Amino acid sequence: MSWFADLAGKAEDLLNRVDQGAATALSRKENTSNIIYSKNTDYSELHQQNTDLTYQTGSKSTYISSAADNIRNQKATILAGTANVKVGARTLGETSYPVENASAPRPSSQFVRRKKSEPDDELLFDFLNSSQKEPTGKVEIKKEKAKTPVLQSSRTSSVNSVNTSVTTIKAVEENPSGSQSHAASHDSDSGHETHEDSSKENVLSNAACTDPNPVPNDDGRSHELSNLRLENQLLRNEVQNLNQEMASLLQRSKETQEELNKARARVEKWNVDHSKTDRITRELRAQVDDLTEAVAAKDSQLAVLKVRLQEADQLLNTRTEALEALQSEKSRIIQDHSEGSSLQNQALQTLQERLHEADATLKREQESYKQMQSEFAARLNKMEVERQNLAEAVTLAERKHSDEKKRVDELQQQVKVLKSSLDSSKQELADYKQKATRILQSKEKLINSLKEGSGFEGLDSSTANSVELEELRHEKETQREEIQKLMGQIHQLRSELQDIEAQQVSEAESAREQLQDLQDQIAGQRAAKQELEAELDRQKQEFHYIEEDLYRTKNTLQSRIKDREDEIQKLRNQLTNKTLSNSSQSELENRLHQLTETLIQKQTMLESLSTEKNSLVFQLERLEQQINSAAGSSSNGSSINMAGVDSGEASVWEFFCEDIPSHEFL
Repeated sequence: MSWFADLAGKAEDLLNRVDQGAATALSRKENTSNIIYSKNTDYSELHQQNTDLTYQTGSKSTYISSAADNIRNQKATILAGTANVKVGARTLGETSYPVENASAPRPSSQFVRRKKSEPDDELLFDFLNSSQKEPTGKVEIKKEKAKTPVLQSSRTSSVNSVNTSVTTIKAVEENPSGSQSHAASHDSDSGHETHEDSSKENVLSNAACTDPNPVPNDDGRSHELSNLRLENQLLRNEVQNLNQEMASLLQRSKETQEELNKARARVEKWNVDHSKTDRITRELRAQVDDLTEAVAAKDSQLAVLKVRLQEADQLLNTRTEALEALQSEKSRIIQDHSEGSSLQNQALQTLQERLHEADATLKREQESYKQMQSEFAARLNKMEVERQNLAEAVTLAERKHSDEKKRVDELQQQVKVLKSSLDSSKQELADYKQKATRILQSKEKLINSLKEGSGFEGLDSSTANSVELEELRHEKETQREEIQKLMGQIHQLRSELQDIEAQQVSEAESAREQLQDLQDQIAGQRAAKQELEAELDRQKQEFHYIEEDLYRTKNTLQSRIKDREDEIQKLRNQLTNKTLSNSSQSELENRLHQLTETLIQKQTMLESLSTEKNSLVFQLERLEQQINSAAGSSSNGSSINMAGVDSGEASVWEFFCEDIPSHEFL
């Protein structure tokens, strides 16, 4: 903040120059203290000169106040052009001037409003251009007219004019509404300036004629006045520099305002991005709903598979009925076998045909099992692809959330940097205000001490300084008010930034909670998937074991059937031999007895097969109960691959239900 340091340095230089002017005034006081004033003029001349000098002092203060008004108007235009801030032109009002027989205010100047500032600007330029020449001319006039009583009366009149100007300035400070009426009166008084200058020249020429004895130390006083006017000119230049510094200060405050607007735009952009993320989360939720609907569809497919299982049970019942029919047919064959060997040959042929049919059904069931196994593998692959797609979608959402979190952190860092810069500027401004107030208080004390020490001597030379100091005080007050307004805006912006930070923190917390919920759901789904995969592996192992058992039972049954065929072939040979050898009736009875024993053995084998069939049915029911319990436990956490696994397992159990009756038929 180098511009604060420059501003403080310039203020210190200004105050040091004021100190130097006061010191020169004190040094000049010692030189002028030895002058003896005489009192030989009559009362009429003294009263006339008093009146003229008082009016001259009033017009001088009027001119200085108009110049100050022009300076303020220029400052207001500069500030309005740089910071787009409308600053009303403030004027220092003087309600009355000490003119002879003119105590009442002018009625025409009370309701006149100031429309243009061009005449005041012209007066200001004329004053600044003639600031070094006018005082010397007035000093020469004072040399010609200077008498001791006249000088004393002019000093008293200048003191009175200064007092009246100070009281009017205080009245304007207490009643700022009267500034417009004073501006109007000032415009009305500006028209009479030439007439007043001519009257002052006449009065001063008369005073020069009546005062033959000039004061010997007027050269020093004129030099002192010229120095003080030069000092006042430098002070005006410093005031203009300070106005420019304040304009740059307002420009920088405008830049900070623009930066804050940019920060607000970035926050709005972040809100738009956050709304986009909300929309994406809603889309993800819609996808989750679609997946739940897909799970419901899979459940409906599972119900269809259960219906198929019931149909398989019905088929099993029909096959058991067919088995019972075969058993009845077997009993009938046994009865027919007792009647003759021809009937036995027919029964053996029918049994062989049924055996071939059973082999064909077994092959068909194996082919259907392979087909269902391939379908189950395809479904598993499809569900795995869907799971991968969902995992990619979740990772994409996590990546977007991390990006949003980074943006939020960057915005928070920018807010912290802006806050630190505001705090530093506030601290520097407070330090500068304290320093300026201390310096101004010390200078005011010094000026008061100088006024009290010097009395009435040298007051006409310090009148302009007092007016300029009052103007500087007013400018300081206006600048202080503007600084307070800026501080209020800074506090308001800080509160807005705090609200934005709180809103960002709350939104980030809600996004984190949503992400945590999604992660918990994904973890639950993964755990349920792992459990189902483990259950599927276990079921596959059990299926493999059952398949091996069925294969072994099939081989044993085929070996037994082959043995029975060999026995039947032996019986056929025996029957042929019987027909050829005309064996006895006893041998036929023995062979019938053997055939009955073989039939009894076959019945026992069929009973053992039925018991094995019942045990397999019980195992199937137990597995179905386990599957239903697993489906009920995983229904709370909506698993993704559950429908495919259930459908695959249902197809496996359907294959079991369709495959077992064929083996039982064997």
